Amino acid sequence: MKTLILASASLAALLVAAPALAGNNTTIQQVGTAQHATADQTNSTDGGVIQITQGLDATAGSDGYNQATATQGGSGNQASITQSQGLYGVANPSNTSTSDQEGVNGTVTVVQVGNNISNITQGGVNEHAIVGQSNNFNTSTIVQAGVGELGLVNQEEGTGNVATIAQAGTGDGTFAGFVDGTQSAGPGPNLHWHENLPSDSVIPGVSTGHTLYGPTGAVVDQNGNNNNGAINQAGYQNFADVSQGNQDGSFNNSASVTQGAGQYYSAAVVYQDGSGNIAQMNQQGSGSSYATTWQQGSGNQAYTSQTGSEYSVIGQGIAGEGFGASMNVNNNYANVNQTSGNDASTITQMGNSGQAWVSQTAQANATSTITQGGSFSVAVVRQ
Repeated sequence: MKTLILASASLAALLVAAPALAGNNTTIQQVGTAQHATADQTNSTDGGVIQITQGLDATAGSDGYNQATATQGGSGNQASITQSQGLYGVANPSNTSTSDQEGVNGTVTVVQVGNNISNITQGGVNEHAIVGQSNNFNTSTIVQAGVGELGLVNQEEGTGNVATIAQAGTGDGTFAGFVDGTQSAGPGPNLHWHENLPSDSVIPGVSTGHTLYGPTGAVVDQNGNNNNGAINQAGYQNFADVSQGNQDGSFNNSASVTQGAGQYYSAAVVYQDGSGNIAQMNQQGSGSSYATTWQQGSGNQAYTSQTGSEYSVIGQGIAGEGFGASMNVNNNYANVNQTSGNDASTITQMGNSGQAWVSQTAQANATSTITQGGSFSVAVVRQ
């Protein structure tokens, strides 16, 4: 899988860590079909734990059509929901999970196999939401309203998956791009890449690979075709990452990142492997923000729209940070629209029949660089 911005704590450590405060503990285990489980710790003390397991394990093939709901109030809570359905798509959805945490320093972990739906809402500060889904037509929605939140969705080995993360608060600025171990700097101070979740991993327990994650930000990781990944962030100093494909010939994936009004010093990166993919970046605000799009394959489209003092990098068919060798890919399209001032745009296209369009209007001190290999390409810059 491609590399991305991460930080120095392990995902496994997060998932197994004991709560700081002793609270109530709920454990529900159900084996079979059409099960319903509800755990409500709204009025409990801090440090509550909810564990719901429907099925023998995350890969069992005998369970499905289950529903699980976890609700927690207070601080330092942990909720874990694991649902298995090994028949992979007999019904859509096969399992449904709903989690709601209203507090601070809480963690929600959801693992689902089959055609599943996961909905997570967190309204506090420093919350973590981790979702792992395997197979086809999964849907995951994470809504986080606080400050310093982490939302991560990993959808593996399937098609037609949808992941949406909405964050309304602020990030933590300089820490968003830190990573230990081998690291490669991106075009901005918040852009570094490191290894993401390995293929076929239904988290938690990403076996031997030491999976790292950022203390804040939103990450969508999808393998397969016809997937849709969307991140919407309204605060400032945020980080967003959408990764689709794994050098497996994926196609027709769609990725969008919106970092809304008032944001500054935010970073967004999209990686897409395969053909017929679309990447859309929209950063609106003041201050310096960074958008990077890497696409490996033919017939891809990349759009970046920025307001403020911004930096945009689009690479189509080039050797990005750990993305393999450069390719002669054809018929790619890149479009960058920047307004305000002191903006910078870099577009690199390998292969034939590429199109690069850059508009930097109503501003001074703008720079635009376009590099194209092959034949029959078009480059247009308006300043």
